[in-house]
Amino acid sequence: MLMKFQPVPLKRNAHYGSNYWEVYSPKIKRNVHLFSDLEYDHWVSVETNPQIKAFCEQPVISLKHLHKKFLDACRTAGIRSHEYPFTTKDAGRRAIERYAKQLHARYFSEASGRHGDEAARHARVTEPGIKNYPMVVRPFEKVQFDGHRIDAILSVTFQTPEGDEITTTIERLWLLVIIDVATRVILGYHISFNKEYSSADVLQCIRNAIVPWEEKEFTITGLKYPEYGGYASQLIPEAKWGIWDEFHYDNGKANLSNVVRERLTQIIGCSINAGPVSTPERRGIIERFFGLLEENGYHRLPNTTGSHPKDPRRKNAEEKAVKYQISSEHIEELTEVLIALYNGTPHEGVNNLTPLEAMQQRIQRGMTIRTMPEQKRDDISFLTLTAKRRVNGNMESGRRPYIQYEGVTYHSQILSQNLDLIGKTLTLLVNIEDLRTIRAFLPDGSEFGVLTASGKWGITRHTLQLRKEITKLRSRKQLFYTSQDDPIEKYHEYLRSSKHKKRERNKLVQLENTRKRETEKQQPLESTDTEQVSKSEGVKVISKERNTVARTLKKTIVY
Repeated sequence: MLMKFQPVPLKRNAHYGSNYWEVYSPKIKRNVHLFSDLEYDHWVSVETNPQIKAFCEQPVISLKHLHKKFLDACRTAGIRSHEYPFTTKDAGRRAIERYAKQLHARYFSEASGRHGDEAARHARVTEPGIKNYPMVVRPFEKVQFDGHRIDAILSVTFQTPEGDEITTTIERLWLLVIIDVATRVILGYHISFNKEYSSADVLQCIRNAIVPWEEKEFTITGLKYPEYGGYASQLIPEAKWGIWDEFHYDNGKANLSNVVRERLTQIIGCSINAGPVSTPERRGIIERFFGLLEENGYHRLPNTTGSHPKDPRRKNAEEKAVKYQISSEHIEELTEVLIALYNGTPHEGVNNLTPLEAMQQRIQRGMTIRTMPEQKRDDISFLTLTAKRRVNGNMESGRRPYIQYEGVTYHSQILSQNLDLIGKTLTLLVNIEDLRTIRAFLPDGSEFGVLTASGKWGITRHTLQLRKEITKLRSRKQLFYTSQDDPIEKYHEYLRSSKHKKRERNKLVQLENTRKRETEKQQPLESTDTEQVSKSEGVKVISKERNTVARTLKKTIVY
């Protein structure tokens, strides 16, 4: 027969050791009436009790192991077999389980740290509060920007200097997107071929989100734009040249560059919110979009890499990319259609309206959108940076005035005749997408004129990034050219010879795509008669008046 339980007097605490009551569950303490409510709250405080704090922070252990530790501590403390917890059927196991759950619930953030740093960070940044869930209703009030590496392996076919045709793979591409928080509309995107996207890629994405969108012609048979989708800057008149009030992005190096901050504040006129480091939860809307785009698009391709290394869908992705010759051009066209489809698909985040419908309705209710002034709508406003350079020259040696920028000399007829400018500093306005010419300004702020790059640098269009890449290779003695050679063409030959380097193949594809677009821009516009002939030959000509806002908002797509 078990002895009747009697409350243990407080003076026996010293007999059992200083940590005797610390191993008891709350049930024991309440039964023996040793602690007042205030003392009990003090006992369970993580801040004041080092043992509880250590328990919260230690690696995860099973309930079975925790219960065993509890019983061992009870025996060490001198608790006999006729006393609690040994008198119960489960030896206090359920009490320990309840107490552990209460402790985890009370100190959720600290307890989550037992499951790893990522779990602790996620618990900390998602703590309930108004700051984590602000209500944004007006279109273009706040946008989110982020980059996502596309889960697909792509192929490229090119000729080596020996004349051999090779089909091989390239590195995965980056998809940069800007999304409107209030309506979930994708305002614009950009695909980068770089291993890590640069500040130039970020600026290009910003430009694409503001400049009115134009439809593209597709090379994939049967691929076409959805009938009731599209892009806001083409379908909604009020959204043309629309600019936002707040730009939310992560702490990536490309995002935090000075040129990006300068363009956002001076050209767009918006505030910048970089957010805490390593907190994608603060950009949950755009992260969710990337997940939808992958599952409904890229993950359905035979060359997908899947969502994780053990994903069965990624089996032989490189072999399939080469077999089916899935190129970067195909991914660009597919991305164009997938985003247009997303904008015309009902979304739970906007009450099952399509993003385009949500934006149109809120504009009709009187929510206005800021638009970019006409004087800032040229390309040079988006993709420029400022620099200061000293005017060089020497009258004694007969060297006329010139400036040096990124390893290339710039000059003009007016500069050559102004010998008094030698030694003075000019402010340069550089278009990072076209370094053939640079606009110069005098120290008093007045415009001096346009300076042209010397040699073939002033003939072939090239970007700042391409210029830096070529000069870097030349300094390493990996690329050679004379003043009579075209550096861009020499660089092209170098990339074609680097067939065993996947990163160089990415640069080759990017260079060839850029040159192809430049060639298409230089071709004269086709006449109406030519369009009719093309239609008769089975070539689809897309009409820019295909969609209207009214037609877009009559029907939605559900998938």
